[in-house]
Amino acid sequence: MDTILAIKGKDFVLLSANIGTGKGLLMLDQDKSKIERISDYSMIAAAGEGGDPQRFVNFIAGHSELQRVQHNGLDMPVNSIAHFAGKQICASVMENLNYKVSALIAGWGPLVGPQLHQIDEFGGLMSVPYSGQGLGLALFNSIFKKYYSPDIDEPTAYKVLKKCVAAAHERLAVNMRNFEVFAVKENGITKLTTIDADSLKTAPH
Repeated sequence: MDTILAIKGKDFVLLSANIGTGKGLLMLDQDKSKIERISDYSMIAAAGEGGDPQRFVNFIAGHSELQRVQHNGLDMPVNSIAHFAGKQICASVMENLNYKVSALIAGWGPLVGPQLHQIDEFGGLMSVPYSGQGLGLALFNSIFKKYYSPDIDEPTAYKVLKKCVAAAHERLAVNMRNFEVFAVKENGITKLTTIDADSLKTAPH
């Protein structure tokens, strides 16, 4: 019962996820974040069942930290993190492990600018301008297609995420109250205002 969202502009990526973990229709922890900081310029969010997403993002973050220590403080490039994460999901599928996780990795690099990578539950990896994973996938993709443009600015991108969350509140049976949002850009990572029911009351449709 997870949803993760992301949208990339010319100089930023916004990454968002509903707060809380659950199994089926049962909410187990209403305050659990699905987004993990990997470095000063990269983050990962994962969707899946129960505690699988949290274990996965913790594993990826731990591996990235180990690589940083072993390479004298040099962070893994965002695309390397994405390829490693994709291989881990693919390996779990090949080994018939009993969990399914999809992920979004957002980052910024001095030579490549903003990056957004999507990893599906089979380990398939794509570089994308926007993505919605988990519950409401088709619904979110239709919103992104309608409002996205390559030169989208950060305030407009945030409004698009609010439209996605509003659609989730209106059309999905599962109650996903709050979505935290982070911006990744040249000056690092910034936490933006959480999208909740109160903020949606003033959001234009």
